[in-house]
Amino acid sequence: MKRLVACLLSMTLAAGMITGCTVNDKPADNTSQNSSTEETQKYETVEIHKPAEFSQTGLPEEGETIAVIHIKDLGDISMKFFYEDSPLAVENFVTLAANGYYNGVTFHRVIEDFMAQGGDPTGTGSGGESMWGEEFKNEYSDRLAHINGAVAMARTNQLDTNGSQFFINNNNEITWSDAYLEAYEVPKEWWDAYKEGGGNPHLQDLYTVFGQVYDGQDVLDAVCGQETDENNKPVQDVIIESIEITRYSK
Repeated sequence: MKRLVACLLSMTLAAGMITGCTVNDKPADNTSQNSSTEETQKYETVEIHKPAEFSQTGLPEEGETIAVIHIKDLGDISMKFFYEDSPLAVENFVTLAANGYYNGVTFHRVIEDFMAQGGDPTGTGSGGESMWGEEFKNEYSDRLAHINGAVAMARTNQLDTNGSQFFINNNNEITWSDAYLEAYEVPKEWWDAYKEGGGNPHLQDLYTVFGQVYDGQDVLDAVCGQETDENNKPVQDVIIESIEITRYSK
C-alpha cells in the first residue's frame, strides 16, 4: 500500500512540475533513434570520452567529456555524464548543446529546494525536441540516483517521451527518514547519500539520470532561489547563454 501511495504522489508531483514535450497517447517509437539516415541526422555529433571508472559523485577524470552551462549574470554550472548507463540521454544532450540548441534558452521552471528545469526553446514547458526529432525512451540504472546535482531528462506524464528538456535536482532540505526511503523503495545503498546530501528520492526510477553537477553548486542554488510567479516561472528570465562541451582538465 505504501508503494502505491508513493507512486501516486510521485506521478502527481511529476505532472505538476516536470513537463516535457506535448503529451501523446502512446509511447514513442524509438526504432530510428540511432539511425544515421539523412532524415534523422539533423545535428553534427560529438565524440564522447568516457571515464575509466564509474562514480556518480566526485570530480571527472582527466580528458573526460564534460559540459559547462554558462548562465547569464549568475555564473557557470559544470557537469559530467554517465554514458554507460544512459547513452541515449547523454548523446542527445551533448549533441544538442554542441550544436547551440540551448543557446539563449531559459530555465523556465524553478522550485527552491527541489529542482531547476530548462531546455525548452519556447520557454513554455511544452516545447523542444530530441536530436532525432522524436521522443526517446527512458533509461534507468541502479547505479544512479536523484541526489543533489543529479541531472535528469524531463518528460510528459507518459514514459519514453524524452526530448530536449532536462532538470537539475537541488533539494537542500535534508529530511528523508528511513520510513520515507523505504516507502519509495529506494535501494538501501543510496539511503546515506539521500539523508546526508539531499536530493529527491521520490523521483527514483521515474526519470532518466544522465549527468551530475560537480562544480557550481552556488550558482545552482542561485537559480533555484529566483523569485517566481504562480507557475514557478522566474520573474526575471534565467538565461542559458551557452553550454560548452569540452574535456575535463585539472
